[in-house]
Amino acid sequence: MNFKDFKDKYQKIEPEHFPNSVSLDPVVSICIQSYNHERYIHQCLDSILTQELDFSYEILIGEDNSSDKTRELCINYALKYPDKIRLFLHHTENKIKVDSLYTGNFNSFYNFYQARGKFIAFCDGDDYWTDPKKLKTQIKILEENQKYVLCYHSFSESYEGKNLSENELDQPKLDLSQNELQRLKFHPQLSTVCFRNILQELPEEMIKVINLDSFLLSFLGYFGKAKFCSNIQPNVYRRHGDGIWSGEAHQKKLLIKINTYTQLSRYHKRYGNGELGIHFKLIKHNIVKSLFIYYLTNHPLKAFLLIPDLLRTKSLKF
Repeated sequence: MNFKDFKDKYQKIEPEHFPNSVSLDPVVSICIQSYNHERYIHQCLDSILTQELDFSYEILIGEDNSSDKTRELCINYALKYPDKIRLFLHHTENKIKVDSLYTGNFNSFYNFYQARGKFIAFCDGDDYWTDPKKLKTQIKILEENQKYVLCYHSFSESYEGKNLSENELDQPKLDLSQNELQRLKFHPQLSTVCFRNILQELPEEMIKVINLDSFLLSFLGYFGKAKFCSNIQPNVYRRHGDGIWSGEAHQKKLLIKINTYTQLSRYHKRYGNGELGIHFKLIKHNIVKSLFIYYLTNHPLKAFLLIPDLLRTKSLKF
């Protein structure tokens, strides 16, 4: 799915492009998706604007029509840094529903397609970077090692005023093969990732999931390996009740994962990789079993409705 196909199918109102004088040929595009991040967006943007770089870059902010002052703050930054920031003001009418939940997927995909850089980095509007040499280090690695499609580093976590260091969190700290990326054997945190811009054509299955990061990492595995950068200071990932993922109940998280692995299975099958299709279908089945056990304890009738899915187990041929 290219940008035109995406807009024809999902865009109801053209997002407002805030005036800017950003380079038309940046080395890297930093994509930020922001919604109700009034308390956090300044720290996110400041951590990017203070990067020590000797090449051109652009910051793409997709502001998703927040109900707080996030939009006003983003406009102020865009006015102050017109040579650095491209601000897209989105409309609620364009929001895409997945599993009955409104998502930021239109915002995310719009940033993907708008990115002009040779490389792309992410930072959610409520996260922030701590190492001023992060991007310079990552891009040097990718420029010198064509076999890597992405590089990533560690992260720490902040949750309601409590901090967990990188050593207290379960996270990968190793180079990953293409197969490990495709199979999601390990899962780098997306705000630590910098990757080659190969997003001109995107699988439509990707827009049908809530946790885009999982799908994106598996997709990138077709284009190269992942390099772990041990010499970059960890970024800070904020986990809080406002987040679309952080605030979901246990059963809803399982349903979201079931949908994600269903779409991954369909994508890899369509791409001609039946082995990966079966791999993700098996993962989905195991999550269905977990959901069945949860329902059996808390909602017996719902557990009964899952039995047909549980019976479709071992014959996972396409």
